[in-house]
Amino acid sequence: MSETIGVVGLGLIGSVVVARLGAAGYQVIGFDPAVPKLDSMATAASPSKVFASSETVILCLPDGNVARSVLDEAQFAIQEHHLIINTTTSGGEAPHPQMIEATIGGSSAMLRDGNALLFLGGTKALVARAQPILDALSSRCFHLGAFGAGAKFKLVHNMAIGLNRAVVAETLQFAEALGFDPNQSLDILQQSATSSTAMKAKGAKMLATDYEPPQARLSQHLKDLRLMLAAAQKTAAKTPLTQLHEELLALAESRGYGKADNAAIIEAYRKDTPCSD
Repeated sequence: MSETIGVVGLGLIGSVVVARLGAAGYQVIGFDPAVPKLDSMATAASPSKVFASSETVILCLPDGNVARSVLDEAQFAIQEHHLIINTTTSGGEAPHPQMIEATIGGSSAMLRDGNALLFLGGTKALVARAQPILDALSSRCFHLGAFGAGAKFKLVHNMAIGLNRAVVAETLQFAEALGFDPNQSLDILQQSATSSTAMKAKGAKMLATDYEPPQARLSQHLKDLRLMLAAAQKTAAKTPLTQLHEELLALAESRGYGKADNAAIIEAYRKDTPCSD
């Protein structure tokens, strides 16, 4: 397979996207000023150079504002033949007519293992054109409508998974407060009807304060929570649990855990536990 795919943003998600594309036989050229080089990947000096070297470019950026700034910077290099796949949870109208969204349901670890979901938004024609590349990233893709639908459904997905993490954190600290051994408590809960994907993925990390390297950063989920609350306000949806969740994550972030794995939500339940870093 000779096609070269461009990737702009080589953080937690971008680096996994590069690895999966390489495993599928694609050549990859990437750009990220904070990550100068990844194995088996050519590097470009700017986003414009990425577009000049590839017909398909995947954006793996922190938020919609960064994505728009990258497109503005590369505007003269973007041609009619380009296809842009945006993995960023940004919402709103497509900032470019040749763009679709493929927001990711799951952590970078889940994406690496092929277990993440992709929530697609955009025209049927562009999604069909992107499908072989999307299939290299995940076998579970859901086209949910026009551009913006992917970002919206990711908020739905992340609301559920985030509240599950909060339940795990609260339950484990409650068991410990009642005098039970937290590791035994987790073992028992995982064998009961209370077990969940979030418990299996994050419970042991919470108890061991194992937050590095992060699979998904706490501050990133806090950003998504604030998008959820803004969307809820516009639609009059009732989200009291998510409001409390936002307060918990903001507290954990204020204690220095913003860049840590989102399992660090349990630090919001612990007294006076600033991050050692």
